[in-house]
Amino acid sequence: MSSPSTVPPPPSEGGGARYAIVGVALLALAGLAWCMMQPPEETPVAEVRPDAGPPRSTSLVEDSLEIPELEPDVGTPDAGTPEPETTARRPRVTTGDWECSGELSNAAVSAVVRGFDAQIRSCYERRLKANPLLQGNMSLSVKVDEGGGVDGVQVGGSLRDRDVFSCVRGVAMRMRFPRVEGGSCAVVNIPYSFSPRE
Repeated sequence: MSSPSTVPPPPSEGGGARYAIVGVALLALAGLAWCMMQPPEETPVAEVRPDAGPPRSTSLVEDSLEIPELEPDVGTPDAGTPEPETTARRPRVTTGDWECSGELSNAAVSAVVRGFDAQIRSCYERRLKANPLLQGNMSLSVKVDEGGGVDGVQVGGSLRDRDVFSCVRGVAMRMRFPRVEGGSCAVVNIPYSFSPRE
């Protein structure tokens, strides 16, 4: 007697759809992984053509903004130029209203300048607190009128600090010299050298 043969049942119809969904999901994951492993694209550099005109700026500030360098009142002395003396020789400055032929004695000029040295040094030391490396030379030129009053002040030199120069001009305008001899005015040139005290 032969035993009945067992025939496997036919696969259910939903099995193929399951395999298709799993296959699509695997392909999607493989595609996502491939995209993530690709290096990022470089931003293309704009090509500048000579006939295209100037490039447009997207900045919020003008491209042509320039910050001017601070200039002293008078030219800075060259390294080979000797320091000016604390005297009033004739004529010391020969431009515009600064052409003077009068004289003041060295002793009189030195006495007046010594009386203001502490105030001028204070102008420098106040700025030294903001800039501990500030140092350099300064030349102070004072135009003295016939009666000994200050008629004009110019400041320059390698110190090149606008605040110090402004303060020194204010101090110099308060100076009072003796009466000028032999002319209607005299020019006094006073050199200073500033460096931080150790």
